[in-house]
Amino acid sequence: MILQAAGKAKGDEKYMGEDYELDVDELARQLSYSASETTPAEDSNGISRRELLKRGGVGAVAVAGLGGLAGAAAAATSKGGKFTGTLRVITLGVEFPTPEVAKKIKKDLGFSVALTPTDPVTEAQKMITAPETFDIFGGYNYQDIQGWSTQHLMPIDTKKITAWPQLYKLFAWGKVNPSSAHATYGDGDAPFRALFLKQGTSGLPLTKEAPKTNKDIVQWIDEKTGKPYSQTMPRYIVGTPAHFNADSIGYNADVITKQPNQVGWEELLNKKWQGKVALLKDPGIVMQDIGNALKALGIFKPKDMGNMTIAEIDRVVKVATKYKKAGQFRAYWANFNESVNLMASKEVVVESMWSPAVALLVAQGVNVKYAAPPTGFRGWCSSNGIAAHVASDPAKLQACYDYLNWMYSGWLGATIMRQGYYIGNGGTLLNWIKTKGAANPAGGIPFKADEYDFWYNGKRAARDLPGITGKVGDIKKGSVRDGGSFSQRIGHYSSWNSYFTNSTFQIKRWNDFLSA
Repeated sequence: MILQAAGKAKGDEKYMGEDYELDVDELARQLSYSASETTPAEDSNGISRRELLKRGGVGAVAVAGLGGLAGAAAAATSKGGKFTGTLRVITLGVEFPTPEVAKKIKKDLGFSVALTPTDPVTEAQKMITAPETFDIFGGYNYQDIQGWSTQHLMPIDTKKITAWPQLYKLFAWGKVNPSSAHATYGDGDAPFRALFLKQGTSGLPLTKEAPKTNKDIVQWIDEKTGKPYSQTMPRYIVGTPAHFNADSIGYNADVITKQPNQVGWEELLNKKWQGKVALLKDPGIVMQDIGNALKALGIFKPKDMGNMTIAEIDRVVKVATKYKKAGQFRAYWANFNESVNLMASKEVVVESMWSPAVALLVAQGVNVKYAAPPTGFRGWCSSNGIAAHVASDPAKLQACYDYLNWMYSGWLGATIMRQGYYIGNGGTLLNWIKTKGAANPAGGIPFKADEYDFWYNGKRAARDLPGITGKVGDIKKGSVRDGGSFSQRIGHYSSWNSYFTNSTFQIKRWNDFLSA
């Protein structure tokens, strides 16, 4: 099957007379681009977003403790009746911040999970080239757009997702409050552009974000009017939107003495911080970060920040290369601990960061803040899917749906809340905390309503609260979440983590930048 990994630029643009169409083997090769590359800031034993530094009090997810993928036990299928085996889950691990999550699944559902935590590039590669190695794809919407045409994931029936009616409208409508004139959709693979399948529908347009090989992923909301194209919401989706967040940049608040809402993406290119800026190495994300910096400076206005044309990609790389040659950037980090160490050592003053990395530094007493850029955050959203091969085993298929439903049951949402993440049915989370939080602790610490007030409502911490390491005191009394409340942060997106139609050219030009 041919998969247009990069596709042609919108408007049928070409680069040097060549069409950037790839088959699956070529896509796998391109996805592997980072495996052999290192920078001075990298460590071959580095960990990724899913993992926290041991020195912070939380150990990395131990695959051995959760069950490996090798062996007959993990690969066995059920013969009927209730599933009691092991579901194989491939993931970045956001939903598995500690091994305690797997234990809770076993206790609540009666079966085990074998976790393969990996990086975004490898996860997408596995989905496209080795679907037989997993049952659950704990991925992201931009990854589904990237590989849906391989038919390695099965449509998810929303009628089997019990929390579906309680999920934020952000995912289907594009905004938490569809009538809000102040909220922004954000460019790129926003969930509402990467969620629905055409099965059982008619008249819905294909999403503008997917490769031209896409025949299934459709958009239900008309962005010009904010209203649905049809009265009936599509029943089938590519994957469940469980956890999500808003990313930006972390900065040393002892040096950059501004409040989070005063710090924008342009600080990455502020010559005042020359030699003390770090970027995320992933080309699919860093190109948006630089693009957002140029946009904030008023010198770059792409039609779609999450799906740049070849000319726009080229411009971003040329500008970034000039800054690189002038000594602007200290390092290009590839995993969680690199970003933490760069800031903790004061080698950098400002860098692209994930919010838990900032939270960990704050818990360790480092004065780092997380920007709330005036031009908007860069969003990301999970899309948890089921491998197509599971359809042949009814008991395992039911177990997969049980797992997807369990993610919304309350405990996981409260647990990842302490990491700074939101759960898809967060509007029901406070009630769960009030009624069941005390009897269902995480790390031995009961959940309380004032934690929700801090993370979701933007209120000052009424006491020392547990946070990223699971220890009370990670969040100091009187502190406020950077960026404010849920509605302030989630209503203001510039772009979303996205799969570029011109990804082959994007990767090529980013490699040119790294070698310049």
